[in-house]
Amino acid sequence: MTTNRINEASEQYRYARKKALKVFHSRRFKKLKAYLPALDEYVDELKCSISDLGNIDVPTDLIVGTRTSSRQLSFAYNFMPLMEERSEFAYKWIKVCEHHLSETGITEPPEAFEYLGKFYIGEGNKRVSVLKSYGAAFITLNVRRLLPEKSDRHEIKLYYEFLDFYNHSHLYSLQFSKLGYYKRLTKYLGYDEDHEWTRHEMIVLAGFYERLSAELKRKKIEANHADCLVALLEMYTYDFLTQMTDKQLDKVIADNRTRLAYGKGFYTIEAIADIEDPVLYSPSVVQVLKDVDFIISAGDLSADYLEYIVTLTNKPLFYVHGNHDDNYEQKPPGGCICIDDDLVVYQGIRILGLGGSFRYSNSKHQYTELEMQRRIRKLFFKIKKAGGVDIVVTHAPIKGYGDLPDYAHQGFDCFLKLLKDLEPRFWFYGHVHINYASNLPRLHAYKNTMIVNVTDRYRAKF
Repeated sequence: MTTNRINEASEQYRYARKKALKVFHSRRFKKLKAYLPALDEYVDELKCSISDLGNIDVPTDLIVGTRTSSRQLSFAYNFMPLMEERSEFAYKWIKVCEHHLSETGITEPPEAFEYLGKFYIGEGNKRVSVLKSYGAAFITLNVRRLLPEKSDRHEIKLYYEFLDFYNHSHLYSLQFSKLGYYKRLTKYLGYDEDHEWTRHEMIVLAGFYERLSAELKRKKIEANHADCLVALLEMYTYDFLTQMTDKQLDKVIADNRTRLAYGKGFYTIEAIADIEDPVLYSPSVVQVLKDVDFIISAGDLSADYLEYIVTLTNKPLFYVHGNHDDNYEQKPPGGCICIDDDLVVYQGIRILGLGGSFRYSNSKHQYTELEMQRRIRKLFFKIKKAGGVDIVVTHAPIKGYGDLPDYAHQGFDCFLKLLKDLEPRFWFYGHVHINYASNLPRLHAYKNTMIVNVTDRYRAKF
């Protein structure tokens, strides 16, 4: 039996070292740090207060380094061993592995220091390495916390938000990258900020979060997984998510891949066209658009108006030309992004732009049906490369959706075909002022596409 353990431990060392070398060479090639991070390289412990937390079951992903630089060269960045199999280090690692495979297993918790929510091993690096090589999800550590002084640094402010959350939940696994997300999580779960979590509540959330993280890793979504959890909770209730089957969770992640990739449940879009709103053309615009993620102009607005909005709000603004926007040729709206005859991707959202109206005079931004068809054909490759479109922005309407019978305000037939081919989430257009006809609707729908006349302004949640 002992011989079998020795053989298995030796084989495990060879397996772990292969993983170490793979990560080591890959990171060296990318000019990234290849050895195990060492806490003493960038933290002055004398400037931190120290508190003893006792034994804690720590998620393995949060154990990221060793306390001192003298021990870091024996391990690759993933905590796997780098030393030759005949080295003294390898002999000791294998002995620890044998102990792990014995009936008693590893019982003495490694000593660790926690700093900003991450763990660095003081004593027991080989124990951690062995357990990590076997894919342990949690490792019991004897932890001392290094508490830095409060400051305005993002990571310090974020850490103190975490500590407030941890004092009530005792969960280490959820660590956000954005300020305010701990409070948002607590709110979405239906708890008060001073709610003391029960063990059952901890287990349910930790279990779901582990499922979610595994699925996000499988789909190679590299965003902060805790941020992704909040993004999902912005769209679905907590009870609904926790009761999902693996297949249902897989579909939800696939359907919301763009949002999760940026750790954001929804985007708020301000769409404008045709009529300059005096509220947006005043200092009030800062407050009115404070919760907006980006702005879309569907045309026929002065360059000065768009420039003013962008300058005061510092929000991205994407625009197409209206049929009256010939003056953009001499003075385009500064700080704004033209998407006419283009497909742009903003934080994963694919936006297609086709400005102009049906030709009724000699204006530059007016087109016949055939000319508009040609413009669309030139975009086919970009659409295919992007894998589809989320938002289409036009100045003119789609034939049969909010257009008028007069020649100048009729819609394009080719837009109708594009709508059926792409089925975007939103189609924004202008040109046809709401007051042009009685009972003229602002909203239309085609399958899952919301078609919106954004004359003046319209706020949408994506």
